[in-house]
Amino acid sequence: MKRKLAVFFGLILLLMAQTMLLPRWMPQGFVPDLLLLTVILFGFWKPKGQSFWLGLFFGLLQGWLHGVGWWAFALSRSFAGIFAGWMRTQWLWQSPPAAGFCAAVSTIAAETFLALLLTLSERSLMPFASLFTVGAFEAAFNAVVGFAISWLFHPKEVLEWR
Repeated sequence: MKRKLAVFFGLILLLMAQTMLLPRWMPQGFVPDLLLLTVILFGFWKPKGQSFWLGLFFGLLQGWLHGVGWWAFALSRSFAGIFAGWMRTQWLWQSPPAAGFCAAVSTIAAETFLALLLTLSERSLMPFASLFTVGAFEAAFNAVVGFAISWLFHPKEVLEWR
């Protein structure tokens, strides 16, 4: 019960940081997607497909917060978690540098998939314009933060790396 309560409060803090704190601290329009990063890192650390449900939940929540395309957010976030787990089992070892790389690549893949879905539903190229302006920043931020978080949880894997 304590673990579920801690996870719930952690998700509330993550959502508050995503919607209230980061828009004030970051440059205009460049707000990193912490919910997407959480799904990707969960998919990287637990590659058995468990991140699908977390991605679906976070995607529905994020789509609801945006007010449009809730299904596109849900599909892209679920895809990101599965893609991160697939990358981990196929090519990568579980280490902080690999987690940072996986976070960057999975972010680009998820945001491209989201832009494609929104473009098809809205019949406009505007989602791709936002992908090209914000996508690189978001991928770089997720790579650095994914590396840092992995280093905090598994420091010996970085310090013994030669």
